[in-house]
Amino acid sequence: MTPYHLWPSLQDIVADIKSGKSSARSQVELALQLASRELLDSTVSPSFISLQSECALALADALDAKLSRGEDCGDLCGIPFAVKDNIDWVGFNTTAGSPKAYSRKAEKTASVLQGLIDRGAIPIGKTNMNEWAVGLTGENAQFGNVQNPHLSGCLSGGSSSGSARAVAMGIVPMALGSDTGGSIRMPAAWCGIVGLRPSSESFALDGVVPRSRALDVVGPIVRTVDDCDYFLGSSFLPKSSAFVPNEKQVPITIGWDPSLLAGVEENVARAFHQFMNEAQKNTSVSFVEQSWPSFPAATHCALTVLQMEFLQDFRKMCGEVEAYADKLGKPVINELRHSAALDPDVLRVAYIELAAFRQTMSKIIESVDLLALPLTPCGPVQESGLPEAAKPLRELSLPMGAAGLPILGMPLVYVKDRFDLTPSSLAGVQLVGKQYQEHKLLYMVKTYLGAPN
Repeated sequence: MTPYHLWPSLQDIVADIKSGKSSARSQVELALQLASRELLDSTVSPSFISLQSECALALADALDAKLSRGEDCGDLCGIPFAVKDNIDWVGFNTTAGSPKAYSRKAEKTASVLQGLIDRGAIPIGKTNMNEWAVGLTGENAQFGNVQNPHLSGCLSGGSSSGSARAVAMGIVPMALGSDTGGSIRMPAAWCGIVGLRPSSESFALDGVVPRSRALDVVGPIVRTVDDCDYFLGSSFLPKSSAFVPNEKQVPITIGWDPSLLAGVEENVARAFHQFMNEAQKNTSVSFVEQSWPSFPAATHCALTVLQMEFLQDFRKMCGEVEAYADKLGKPVINELRHSAALDPDVLRVAYIELAAFRQTMSKIIESVDLLALPLTPCGPVQESGLPEAAKPLRELSLPMGAAGLPILGMPLVYVKDRFDLTPSSLAGVQLVGKQYQEHKLLYMVKTYLGAPN
């Protein structure tokens, strides 16, 4: 589908508002009008589960009043954005995509969301997601499935499905998502845009409904790498190292493990090789073959951690699993039942294995500047292929995310100044940086890999 609107860059939106060329209210009104096309009763896609028009417009009017008085309104002044519905916003319900089992009016705004509001950004509503963030497809048995904006019959990817589609369709210029096993990276790539999973433990996650306390992180979904850098600013990631680039390009090396291509579809492997060939047209870029730890073993370890932690937190927030058997979609109830049948001691072992995997991957990246690998083994899945189509999706994204390093997810291949919106390209690439070096990661992707902006 053609986007409803083509937003300027985040920096240009702010510049227009601060100069008086446009107003915060006008930007919010536009976003609200566009978002109304994809509410729950939409025949297009249920990307938004709620809009908070009164609150958003009040925030916009307050910013415009401050600007008229010559006061500073922050580096994100007037930018409308969408919020994944597992993030608390004071006064409004959080459902985690599961309204029959969990619906709580937030008593406080999550600190990660409040930080954006304090910088002048304006949330307009809550977006659809995989129920309880279980799964990577964009399906939700309660609210409906979020459709892929480019491939008919395919899903958007998840679990931050509504956030990614909202940005891809030009409803908002940026959105907030969460990532445990690929839930920012995958929908961003499948929707033809950009998503960043920050380093693990980058900030407190109070007010974010947990999927896995050990693996969860919140991050941006935006249209371009430049927008991603601007979104972060100097305060979103307090542990992230500042980065001042060299005046001249210096050679960089990108590590990759050829064995990981064995499990992906042939056309995705071909697209990844094309990505490498395009990157090496810059003579400052070289790829180095490495041998990484077993991803199947890391997947099993990370899956144990997230499933067992989810079971623990579900019991704390809701109660015993079987009391909710008729209130949950099949992916959620099946996972909870599986976890309840496991020996609780397996979690202790999984924590030890997770720590060892993280330590090994941190050592591996020390010898290079970046790591690169495919994001998913196939392109966006057909809605008609569920549930079987969902099974292999986590085999690359979950273990890489479990390493705790910052990861940029985006389409694999682009032509001229735009991404190639074909299934193999939308399968995506993961570009991995060193811990707490998000700004350097984004700089290298922009400068050396020529990602379109």
